[in-house]
Amino acid sequence: MVIIQGNFRKKRPIAFTLVELMIVIGIIGILAAIALPNFQRARDNAREKKCFEFSSLLTRTSELFYIDQKVYASDPLSLAPYLSNGNLPTCPTKGKYQWVPGTELGGMDGQKVQCSIHGAASTTFGG
Repeated sequence: MVIIQGNFRKKRPIAFTLVELMIVIGIIGILAAIALPNFQRARDNAREKKCFEFSSLLTRTSELFYIDQKVYASDPLSLAPYLSNGNLPTCPTKGKYQWVPGTELGGMDGQKVQCSIHGAASTTFGG
């Protein structure tokens, strides 16, 4: 009579194989490749909208300058005293603010400010 005691199956160590780890890393890489361009596009859109906001602020400040001084500002830098703490806003992508061509001297529609990279929010009043 033969008595069999215990379980004779080989116990597999509890761990991931190299192939399983490579598959997971590959899936994560594919997901990152899909997601990163969307994040970059969202960041660029946010920077552009912030720049438009600043150009509109400078355009409205130019009108305040005109009301106070009875002449239009010679350049956007001279609007600094009319802003909080005298700080001129800066474009998030390092563009320079300048007058929209044709509005440098003011006129019926006033002066309009645009960014050298993003342009102006609109050519109507306020931007």
